[in-house]
Parts: sequence; structure tokens; C-alpha cells
Amino acid sequence: MIYLGFGFAHQEIWIWVLFIIYGLYYAATEGVQKAHIGDLARQGERGTAIGTFNALTGLAALPASVIPGYLWQAFGAAVAFAYSAVIALSAAILLIVLRA
Repeated sequence: MIYLGFGFAHQEIWIWVLFIIYGLYYAATEGVQKAHIGDLARQGERGTAIGTFNALTGLAALPASVIPGYLWQAFGAAVAFAYSAVIALSAAILLIVLRA
């Protein structure tokens, strides 16, 4: 919902509010992800596991940035953020379905 909010925020105050909310979300999840990877890996392979996780995250970030960037240039901010919101919602649904 944050991505969708960015696409439709027309006042500066809402952009600041959304950035703060997004920053809180990021701060709450980034460390948890790395701790979870560390818990899943064997003791002697934790550094490799965290490094692999970061490398794969970086590789995934390239198309995750290029596609919305193209959409923004071609169709505007609202389309780019709506696309990101749909992708985030799809990922959440997949996590729920695949976890069960």
C-alpha cells in the first residue's frame, strides 16, 4: 500500500509520511531477514549464506528498478507505483499460499 500511496500522493506532507512509514518497515525487516538466513545456515557457512542472500537480492533489485523506471518514463509515476504495488501484493499472496 505504501507504493500505491507514493503514486497518488500530491502533497509534500504525504510523501514525507510515506517515507517515514517505509523507513520504519525497512528498519524492522532488514535485520530480521539476515538473522533468519543466519539461523538457517550451518555455523561455518553463515557468512557465505548471508553473502549469497545479499548477492541474489542485489541481482533481483536490478529488474525491480529498471522496469518501474521504464514505466515511470513511459506512463508516469502512478503507473510505476501501481505496478510495484501489484508485484508486492502478488508476492504476499504467494508467500501465504506457498507457506501452507
